[in-house]
Amino acid sequence: MKKNILIFVFCVLVAGFTQGQENNATLGFTPSSYYTFSWNTTFTLGDFNKWVGNGSPAGFDLGGRYLINKGLTAGFNISWQRVSQQYPNETFYGNDGSAITATNYRFTWMVPFQAVIGYHFIPDQLVSPYITLGIGGDYMEHHLMIQEYDIYETRWDFSLTPEVGALIKFGNYSSWGALVAFNYKWTTNKIELYNDKITNDLQMLNLKIGLCMIIR
Repeated sequence: MKKNILIFVFCVLVAGFTQGQENNATLGFTPSSYYTFSWNTTFTLGDFNKWVGNGSPAGFDLGGRYLINKGLTAGFNISWQRVSQQYPNETFYGNDGSAITATNYRFTWMVPFQAVIGYHFIPDQLVSPYITLGIGGDYMEHHLMIQEYDIYETRWDFSLTPEVGALIKFGNYSSWGALVAFNYKWTTNKIELYNDKITNDLQMLNLKIGLCMIIR
C-alpha cells in the first residue's frame, strides 16, 4: 500500500515537470500566495506502528504559503490527525503485581503546528511540483482503554516534516486548484502507557489530497 502511494506521487510530479515545459500550460500569472485544505491519511512507522498498526484517514490539514522570491516560499501548517486500533486478549500488569487480560483499544490524536519553508520549481505553471520542510511541534494524547478504564498521557514534542507534492491548477487564470502531496514526519514524542513502552521517537507517513486557493 505504501509503495503504491509513493509510485502515485512520483507519477504526479513527473507529469508536473512535463506539463510545465509546455507553453500552453502557463497559469497566466505568478501567485503571490496560496492556501490549502487537505484530507490526510496517516501510516505509522517503527515503534509507533507497534502501538497502532492501522493506516488512518481521520485527519485534515490547513496551510498557507507566501512567495518570497521566484519559487522560494514560507508559510505554516496546522493539522489534526487520529490513529486507532483494537487488540484482543492482551495481559497488562500493574505496579502492585496485579494482572488483567482483556481486549484493549488504543488511539492517539495529534495537533501538529509547523512553520514551513519550501521551493516551487515552476510556480507560474498549471502543474507546479514543490518540496518543503516543516519545523515545529505537536500536541499528542495517547489513550489505552481497557474495559471501563481509560489510561492516557499528554505530551508536547518537536517535529520535522519533509514533503514532496504538486499543485494542479484548474485552468489558465484560475484561482483554484488541487493539491496532492506525501510527507515523512519525525517527532520526539514517546508512549509510556503499557507493558512495552515506546521510548523511541515516533515516525509516520502522510498522504495529503485537497484543494488550493491561489492569490494573485
